[in-house]
Amino acid sequence: MSDASPSSLHLDDGVTYTDNVFTHMCDVGACYGSLWNWHKIHADHVRAYYEKYPAAIDLAARRLGYRVRPSWVWTYEERGAPGLIVGIVNDGVASVPGILRVSVLDPSGSVLSQGALDAGYPLPGKVRQVELRLPPGTVWKGLRLKAQIEVKGQSHGVRWACKQSLNADGTLTLRPTTGLGESDETGGLAS
Repeated sequence: MSDASPSSLHLDDGVTYTDNVFTHMCDVGACYGSLWNWHKIHADHVRAYYEKYPAAIDLAARRLGYRVRPSWVWTYEERGAPGLIVGIVNDGVASVPGILRVSVLDPSGSVLSQGALDAGYPLPGKVRQVELRLPPGTVWKGLRLKAQIEVKGQSHGVRWACKQSLNADGTLTLRPTTGLGESDETGGLAS
Protein backbone atom coordinates (compact mmCIF):
# COMPACT_ATOMS: atom_id res chain seq x y z
CA MET A 1 0.00 0.00 0.00
CA SER A 2 1.22 3.43 -0.90
CA ASP A 3 1.91 6.07 1.73
CA ALA A 4 0.73 8.72 -0.81
CA SER A 5 4.24 9.90 -1.56
CA PRO A 6 4.81 10.29 -5.33
CA SER A 7 7.48 7.58 -5.37
CA SER A 8 5.13 5.03 -3.74
CA LEU A 9 2.12 5.54 -6.03
CA HIS A 10 3.38 3.42 -8.96
CA LEU A 11 0.93 5.04 -11.37
CA ASP A 12 -0.26 3.12 -14.40
CA ASP A 13 -2.35 5.23 -16.76
CA GLY A 14 -3.32 7.47 -13.83
CA VAL A 15 -4.33 4.60 -11.53
CA THR A 16 -2.30 3.88 -8.40
CA TYR A 17 -1.01 0.41 -7.65
CA THR A 18 -2.89 0.49 -4.34
CA ASP A 19 -6.19 1.29 -6.06
CA ASN A 20 -5.59 -1.68 -8.38
CA VAL A 21 -5.03 -3.94 -5.36
CA PHE A 22 -8.28 -2.85 -3.71
CA THR A 23 -10.20 -3.28 -6.96
CA HIS A 24 -8.74 -6.78 -7.42
CA MET A 25 -9.75 -7.73 -3.87
CA CYS A 26 -13.35 -7.01 -4.87
CA ASP A 27 -12.90 -8.77 -8.23
CA VAL A 28 -11.79 -12.04 -6.64
CA GLY A 29 -14.46 -11.97 -3.94
CA ALA A 30 -12.22 -11.53 -0.92
CA CYS A 31 -13.71 -11.95 2.54
CA TYR A 32 -11.42 -9.28 4.00
CA GLY A 33 -8.54 -6.98 3.10
CA SER A 34 -5.50 -5.99 5.08
CA LEU A 35 -4.09 -2.46 5.11
CA TRP A 36 -0.36 -2.25 5.51
CA ASN A 37 2.63 -0.54 3.97
CA TRP A 38 4.98 -3.45 3.45
CA HIS A 39 7.84 -2.59 5.80
CA LYS A 40 6.61 0.90 6.61
CA ILE A 41 3.53 0.00 8.63
CA HIS A 42 2.13 3.26 10.00
CA ALA A 43 -1.44 4.44 10.49
CA ASP A 44 -0.28 7.88 9.32
CA HIS A 45 0.73 6.40 5.94
CA VAL A 46 -2.66 4.73 5.51
CA ARG A 47 -4.42 7.98 6.49
CA ALA A 48 -2.28 10.03 4.09
CA TYR A 49 -3.12 7.72 1.19
CA TYR A 50 -6.80 7.63 2.09
CA GLU A 51 -7.02 11.43 2.27
CA LYS A 52 -5.78 11.70 -1.34
CA TYR A 53 -7.31 8.54 -2.83
CA PRO A 54 -10.37 7.41 -0.83
CA ALA A 55 -12.51 5.91 -3.63
CA ALA A 56 -11.04 2.39 -3.90
CA ILE A 57 -10.78 1.94 -0.13
CA ASP A 58 -14.36 3.14 0.33
CA LEU A 59 -15.56 0.75 -2.37
CA ALA A 60 -13.74 -2.17 -0.74
CA ALA A 61 -15.13 -1.25 2.68
CA ARG A 62 -18.67 -1.37 1.28
CA ARG A 63 -18.26 -4.57 -0.72
CA LEU A 64 -15.62 -6.90 0.74
CA GLY A 65 -16.91 -10.00 2.43
CA TYR A 66 -20.54 -11.00 2.53
CA ARG A 67 -23.27 -8.41 3.24
CA VAL A 68 -26.65 -10.09 3.68
CA ARG A 69 -30.00 -8.39 4.08
CA PRO A 70 -33.66 -9.34 3.81
CA SER A 71 -34.78 -7.68 0.61
CA TRP A 72 -38.34 -8.97 0.37
CA VAL A 73 -40.69 -10.43 2.94
CA TRP A 74 -43.87 -12.05 1.69
CA THR A 75 -46.61 -13.30 3.99
CA TYR A 76 -48.89 -16.24 3.30
CA GLU A 77 -51.37 -18.52 5.02
CA GLU A 78 -51.55 -22.26 4.47
CA ARG A 79 -53.96 -24.62 6.24
CA GLY A 80 -54.78 -21.93 8.79
CA ALA A 81 -51.19 -21.16 9.72
CA PRO A 82 -49.29 -18.03 8.65
CA GLY A 83 -45.80 -17.98 7.25
CA LEU A 84 -43.12 -15.79 5.73
CA ILE A 85 -41.01 -16.16 2.62
CA VAL A 86 -37.89 -14.03 3.01
CA GLY A 87 -35.72 -13.14 0.02
CA ILE A 88 -32.19 -12.74 1.37
CA VAL A 89 -29.72 -10.79 -0.82
CA ASN A 90 -25.92 -10.69 -0.60
CA ASP A 91 -24.53 -7.26 -1.54
CA GLY A 92 -20.96 -8.34 -0.83
CA VAL A 93 -18.40 -9.87 -3.18
CA ALA A 94 -17.85 -13.10 -1.18
CA SER A 95 -20.12 -16.02 -0.48
CA VAL A 96 -21.38 -16.55 3.06
CA PRO A 97 -18.62 -18.52 4.84
CA GLY A 98 -20.93 -21.13 6.33
CA ILE A 99 -24.64 -21.76 6.79
CA LEU A 100 -26.86 -18.71 7.18
CA ARG A 101 -29.60 -19.41 9.72
CA VAL A 102 -32.59 -17.05 9.77
CA SER A 103 -34.92 -16.95 12.79
CA VAL A 104 -38.18 -15.16 13.46
CA LEU A 105 -38.47 -13.86 17.01
CA ASP A 106 -41.47 -12.51 18.85
CA PRO A 107 -41.08 -9.12 20.58
CA SER A 108 -39.82 -10.83 23.77
CA GLY A 109 -37.04 -12.60 21.83
CA SER A 110 -38.49 -16.12 21.77
CA VAL A 111 -37.84 -18.06 18.56
CA LEU A 112 -41.06 -18.74 16.65
CA SER A 113 -39.51 -20.30 13.56
CA GLN A 114 -36.16 -20.76 11.91
CA GLY A 115 -34.68 -21.96 8.66
CA ALA A 116 -31.30 -22.21 7.02
CA LEU A 117 -29.92 -21.56 3.56
CA ASP A 118 -27.51 -23.91 1.83
CA ALA A 119 -23.88 -23.32 2.81
CA GLY A 120 -22.41 -20.35 0.96
CA TYR A 121 -25.78 -18.83 0.01
CA PRO A 122 -26.91 -16.33 -0.98
CA LEU A 123 -24.18 -15.99 -3.56
CA PRO A 124 -22.75 -12.49 -4.18
CA GLY A 125 -25.25 -10.30 -6.00
CA LYS A 126 -27.95 -12.97 -5.81
CA VAL A 127 -31.11 -13.68 -3.84
CA ARG A 128 -32.02 -16.86 -1.96
CA GLN A 129 -35.36 -17.50 -0.30
CA VAL A 130 -36.10 -19.07 3.06
CA GLU A 131 -39.55 -20.14 4.25
CA LEU A 132 -40.47 -19.57 7.88
CA ARG A 133 -43.75 -21.14 9.07
CA LEU A 134 -45.33 -19.41 12.04
CA PRO A 135 -47.61 -20.75 14.79
CA PRO A 136 -51.35 -20.39 14.06
CA GLY A 137 -52.69 -16.96 14.96
CA THR A 138 -49.30 -15.22 14.77
CA VAL A 139 -49.38 -11.68 13.37
CA TRP A 140 -46.21 -10.93 11.36
CA LYS A 141 -46.07 -7.18 12.08
CA GLY A 142 -43.60 -6.46 14.88
CA LEU A 143 -41.80 -9.79 14.64
CA ARG A 144 -38.00 -9.64 14.35
CA LEU A 145 -35.65 -11.34 11.88
CA LYS A 146 -32.36 -12.60 13.24
CA ALA A 147 -29.37 -13.93 11.27
CA GLN A 148 -26.57 -16.21 12.41
CA ILE A 149 -23.81 -18.04 10.58
CA GLU A 150 -22.88 -21.57 11.53
CA VAL A 151 -19.24 -22.41 10.86
CA LYS A 152 -17.52 -25.57 12.11
CA GLY A 153 -20.26 -26.21 14.64
CA GLN A 154 -20.19 -22.72 16.11
CA SER A 155 -22.81 -20.02 15.70
CA HIS A 156 -21.90 -16.37 15.10
CA GLY A 157 -24.34 -13.45 15.10
CA VAL A 158 -24.75 -11.42 11.91
CA ARG A 159 -25.97 -7.84 11.63
CA TRP A 160 -28.22 -7.35 8.63
CA ALA A 161 -26.66 -5.04 6.01
CA CYS A 162 -29.83 -3.08 5.30
CA LYS A 163 -30.57 0.63 5.27
CA GLN A 164 -33.40 0.38 7.79
CA SER A 165 -32.62 0.80 11.46
CA LEU A 166 -31.74 -2.38 13.31
CA ASN A 167 -32.47 -3.25 16.90
CA ALA A 168 -29.56 -3.20 19.37
CA ASP A 169 -29.19 -6.98 19.02
CA GLY A 170 -28.83 -6.76 15.20
CA THR A 171 -32.36 -7.99 14.47
CA LEU A 172 -34.72 -6.27 12.06
CA THR A 173 -38.32 -5.55 13.10
CA LEU A 174 -40.84 -6.44 10.40
CA ARG A 175 -43.31 -3.78 9.34
CA PRO A 176 -45.29 -2.88 6.22
CA THR A 177 -43.32 -1.02 3.59
CA THR A 178 -44.18 2.66 3.40
CA GLY A 179 -46.15 3.31 0.25
CA LEU A 180 -48.34 0.24 0.45
CA GLY A 181 -51.98 0.84 1.20
CA GLU A 182 -52.88 0.61 4.88
CA SER A 183 -55.16 -2.33 4.11
CA ASP A 184 -52.39 -4.26 2.32
CA GLU A 185 -51.44 -7.11 4.65
CA THR A 186 -49.17 -8.98 2.22
CA GLY A 187 -46.39 -6.42 1.97
CA GLY A 188 -43.15 -6.63 3.79
CA LEU A 189 -39.97 -4.77 4.31
CA ALA A 190 -37.79 -3.96 1.30
CA SER A 191 -34.30 -2.66 1.90
